[in-house]
Amino acid sequence: MRQRIIMIVLIVVIIAGGGFYAYKQLMSGVQETDTEPSYATHEVARGDITVGVNTVGQLNPSDGGGITVSDALRTTGYSGELIVEEILAKEGDSVDKGRLLVRLSASGIDNDIADLEDQIKREEDALMKLTNLPRERIRDIDPSQGVTIRAAISGSIQDLDIIESDKIAQGQTIVRIVDTSKYQIQLRLVPGEFGNVKKGDKVNIYFSNFDGIYEGKITRINPNAIPSGTSEDMAQGYVYRVTVEGDNMGLVQPGMKVRVGLPTSQGYTNFFMNDSVVESYVNQERVASSTEGLVTEVHVQVMDKVEEGDPIISLAGSDVQETIQEKLDKIRELESGLRKLNSIFPMLNITSSIDGVIAGIYKQEGETTTPGDWIGHVYTTSNMSMFTEVDDIDVLYIKQGSKVEITVDALPGEIYEGEVKNVSMAGMAMMGQSQDGISRFAVYIDVKGGPQLRPGMQANAYIDAGSAEDVLLIPMEAIFQEENKHKVEILVDGNRTQVVNVELGLMNDRYAEVKSGLEEGDLVVTGSSRDLLPSEKGKSDNNLMPENANKDEKAKD
Repeated sequence: MRQRIIMIVLIVVIIAGGGFYAYKQLMSGVQETDTEPSYATHEVARGDITVGVNTVGQLNPSDGGGITVSDALRTTGYSGELIVEEILAKEGDSVDKGRLLVRLSASGIDNDIADLEDQIKREEDALMKLTNLPRERIRDIDPSQGVTIRAAISGSIQDLDIIESDKIAQGQTIVRIVDTSKYQIQLRLVPGEFGNVKKGDKVNIYFSNFDGIYEGKITRINPNAIPSGTSEDMAQGYVYRVTVEGDNMGLVQPGMKVRVGLPTSQGYTNFFMNDSVVESYVNQERVASSTEGLVTEVHVQVMDKVEEGDPIISLAGSDVQETIQEKLDKIRELESGLRKLNSIFPMLNITSSIDGVIAGIYKQEGETTTPGDWIGHVYTTSNMSMFTEVDDIDVLYIKQGSKVEITVDALPGEIYEGEVKNVSMAGMAMMGQSQDGISRFAVYIDVKGGPQLRPGMQANAYIDAGSAEDVLLIPMEAIFQEENKHKVEILVDGNRTQVVNVELGLMNDRYAEVKSGLEEGDLVVTGSSRDLLPSEKGKSDNNLMPENANKDEKAKD
């Protein structure tokens, strides 16, 4: 029992002694220090300050365009298939505005064009026949002036019995024009004679009305025999028809009786058995009206000599005008359709609408497409955009129009210019989007890009929030707030402090611009020994900022 009491007493003594020793150690520093505090100060000096926000985001194209099949193809009247004939660019290619990217083909268009051209020619031929005008002049016709029917061949006028004011029906014969320079004779040869002639043989012709022998030529032989047509030839049974042509000396007329034979080497003529007559002139043309109308003028008389294209009669009237107008309208309608079809060919070449980069072409060669079809996309890298987010502190420094420097890790050394296009007024948290409870604000930046940039690249942005040169600067640690006012302590009269209000301008994480409240050379307090624990009092000289530190440093973020 006694030993237990002794042990308890010893323990109490040890505890009491240890506590006294600890108390002495703690209080010894207080007893040894001065009652006056020490201060760390910074001299108010002039310098430059730059404020900015660093952020990251993704580049996106701000301008782009579609690679599309021309929608104007719908208005051309073409109804066939459009086929991707050739693709001349691929994803990632840099292209200039107007560069050919895709070539299409239009199936069957050549046949459609040829069909329209044939229809136009037929209508032109009909109008040429109506007006007797050459093809190059028919589009200049004035329907109100009627039509003039002209000679189709050169020759003399025959069978003309029309006078002015007569009404002409469509298809009515107006006149017969005869070329009297050549005549023709139909021979009837018996089988024995027929075997002795051939096409191209020369023959002698004797006219009962004229003296002498005239020359002719066999131009046609019909190998088919026909029954004899005269009583005197009945004994012969059948004959062969042979055509002879001869030059008219000026007096030969149809109906004249002639004898024809083959010349012999002895200089006489071996005449054929059957006599013949001049049947007609070789070349003659019946001129008929292709429309109804009133005769306004007769330009020729019977037996007049005319040349091809000379006017015969002129017609007028509503029927004539209507007929001409209908044919002109038809020609113009067909020509309009032809122009539309021909206009397809330039539309089959799809070009880039902008300078940019191919994002993709979504068709393969050989596939079909339709007017207006979106078959690819091209974007521009000369103007791009960047989306980023900043916190509720940095957003205060950013304004619309702020200049931005853009860098891309993939392109070291390249710096691109940018400008803040828009800053959201509401934090992302208000729209249901936040990170770790910190509200963030959306910032949209326009970027002046370059050909090396690509959508989706991660970019770094430094947003210039302002700068000032040769202004009063103080460190941020010297500033505190009371009653919603910025204040600092300045050291006066050696070791006495005074609190003053200051008006601040630009601020970054190290310095603030002082607009009023301080003067150059003032010493602002940045730290005090009052702020130290008792055990750190002896180390105060190492913890306080030396006076006038960084006096001449330019303040930059």
